[in-house]
Amino acid sequence: MQGVQDGLRNLAPLNLNTASEQDLASLPGMTDAAAGRMIVGRPYKSTDELVSRHILTRAEYDRISSRIKAE
Repeated sequence: MQGVQDGLRNLAPLNLNTASEQDLASLPGMTDAAAGRMIVGRPYKSTDELVSRHILTRAEYDRISSRIKAE
């Protein structure tokens, strides 16, 4: 049962404003440093702010855009 719950949680987009640094670092291609920059840049109104505010490169953003949200 725990494996199913973990799998479903991994499918749900991470909220940039509440996700832990560890969760953000687990996204494809993300480093601890990039996750830290995302934490420091909070709050976000839109996921696009990661690029417009120079927190992530466009390539980094493109790798994770379907796995994140801003609420």
